[in-house]
Amino acid sequence: MDHEVLDSLGSLTLCVPFYRQPLMLARQLEEWNKYDGTLPVILWDDGSPEPALPIVKKLASKATLKSLAVYRTDIDVKWAREFARNAMAKVATTDWLLMADIDHVFPAESLRLLRGTPLRPKYWFRFRRMRVGKADETRKKDPIPNDVEFGEVHPHIDSYLIRAKHFWKSGGYNEKFCGVLGGGNEFLRRLQALYPVEVLTGDIFMHVYTRSVINDASDWACSRDTKPGKDLWRSIQKAGWQPPTEWLTLPWSRVL
Repeated sequence: MDHEVLDSLGSLTLCVPFYRQPLMLARQLEEWNKYDGTLPVILWDDGSPEPALPIVKKLASKATLKSLAVYRTDIDVKWAREFARNAMAKVATTDWLLMADIDHVFPAESLRLLRGTPLRPKYWFRFRRMRVGKADETRKKDPIPNDVEFGEVHPHIDSYLIRAKHFWKSGGYNEKFCGVLGGGNEFLRRLQALYPVEVLTGDIFMHVYTRSVINDASDWACSRDTKPGKDLWRSIQKAGWQPPTEWLTLPWSRVL
């Protein structure tokens, strides 16, 4: 098969981690409600002191509640996204996974177009990305002026569409990086060595929100110092780099 079309209800799951960003979760739910229950969604609460479940119960439509599964890490480990990504890939039951950070919103119309787009099954895919709001501290590197309210920026390195079997063939995320920022880069190195990547074009894109529009769009609840992650990567290389051998290393529960 040269191409595959995501036109069936059970072929794709949206996977989104959550940690201390209630306003951004509310924006996600606003968009998920527009999906009208046509897309399975996994929301992973990463042990947030402000839990996701009350926000979901307040804002999710009946259709969304039927298509949404909410899980929670039982302990609060800062920057435990590697665990959350692995866990979502583990509990998902579809062939394809749409992995997205919580400040990346996938518009309902883009989802409809994605489902009708022929995809090469041995590839994984990134998306065009539109910035919503003026640049905040994390977006000063964008290729558009800081005061532009809406414009295209670079595709995100770690929000992507992938087959579940390719996610695991690449080894998944290394959970040794839980507790520091930057573990996604190590996973992506392995993934790119195994499978070609393509950026989808046309009107299939994500919105990335800034703090000028939604106050908690960028995660500042945890340290954004990249040095601990870089130091860990150097120590792993020095010891003789090996792919991960342990997954789902934190306790977790399904809460919805």
